[in-house]
Amino acid sequence: MIETFRTRPAATLRKRRKPQTHADPAQYTATLACLGRDGKGASLLGTARRLLDLERQVCDALPAPLGPSCRVLRFEDGQLTLGVPAAAHSAKLRQLAPRLVAALEKQGWQVNGIAVRVQATLTRLEETELSRPAPRAPARQATELGTQALAELKRKLPPATR
Repeated sequence: MIETFRTRPAATLRKRRKPQTHADPAQYTATLACLGRDGKGASLLGTARRLLDLERQVCDALPAPLGPSCRVLRFEDGQLTLGVPAAAHSAKLRQLAPRLVAALEKQGWQVNGIAVRVQATLTRLEETELSRPAPRAPARQATELGTQALAELKRKLPPATR
């Protein structure tokens, strides 16, 4: 009998962490206030707000399927780095780069160039968002004509299929 040996230990099943949400708005506000007290924290908070604002404006400037999937990774010295979930997004974004630069310049951002990076982690986020079931449409009432048509059909069917 031949024995097989593993070169790596078997992967253990890991539970995925749920994203932390701040259920209590007071706790959220207190956290932001605490961050704002320190010089480094205030700088970090300002940078985060600026990047979120830029990401919102990038999303608004791009077509609907592409805009929501882009994430602003960095903005330094006029160089904007965007993250996208797939190479197809990257190719389309490179085509739209001049139009995006013009739209951002109209809004007051001085963008000299755009770099695009494909990041697989963005794909995982989109899959979980897309895997949620779509909201159901409200039930509609059958009309009198529809009810009569169903009754007629029931009458015409043989007893075995009723």
